[in-house]
Amino acid sequence: MTRTKLLTLATAGVVAAGMLGAAAPAFARDRGTNDAAIIANAKITMAQAIAAAEQQTGGKAVGSGIEDQDGAVFLEVQVLKDNRRQKVLVDPQSGQVVKTVMADNDENENGHENEDE
Repeated sequence: MTRTKLLTLATAGVVAAGMLGAAAPAFARDRGTNDAAIIANAKITMAQAIAAAEQQTGGKAVGSGIEDQDGAVFLEVQVLKDNRRQKVLVDPQSGQVVKTVMADNDENENGHENEDE
């Protein structure tokens, strides 16, 4: 191959790699939230979110995670009180409980219904 053809191929490769590199973050956003980034950017810890949820409900935390509701991201704490499971959403910036709802007791820790096999 001539030097010109090699240079052209190399340039095309660099351009293609750059285009793929720019597309990767967009693809990651489309797939959902990046949990590690959410935790890293939160002003409170998950332990503080758990404490807030337990104080709000008077129950005991049995699970935690991250909840994305229509683009708004919250720290989610599953709390058990009187054999009833509640889902508590805590603002990761302020630490305030923003929502408490009864959770479906037929869901496992991944939020999926238990299936009989």
